[in-house]
Amino acid sequence: MSARRMLTGTFLGLGALLMTTSALAPAAGAQTAAPDRAAAPVPVTALNCDGNTYKCTANLQYGDGRWVADWSVNVYHQGMASQSSSVRSAAAPVPVTGLSCDGNTYKCTANLQYGDGKWVADWKVNVYHQG
Repeated sequence: MSARRMLTGTFLGLGALLMTTSALAPAAGAQTAAPDRAAAPVPVTALNCDGNTYKCTANLQYGDGRWVADWSVNVYHQGMASQSSSVRSAAAPVPVTGLSCDGNTYKCTANLQYGDGKWVADWKVNVYHQG
């Protein structure tokens, strides 16, 4: 995959996102998402990870296009002996160039478009067969 192409995919947690946002008190006159809307998977239009906040953020193709999902991740350089001292240098959100998930380790790993290309973010996931 070219480092210039944005990663696209599908985010499965929109139902949880809708539940969270509908529980917040809206500002006067603000529109809120109806909690009974379908919580089907929606396409991801961009995925970025941030070494300062240790979060990945996915832009979702939903509604007005301003819906996002984020989650905590580990950010580190592959091949460096000390991960903790090297993490701070991946400071700004950077594009994800590849994404893989492993059913043996129950982790997803995102390759980051940063520095020498050996920076990654990973996080624990549930891996299962539907049906």
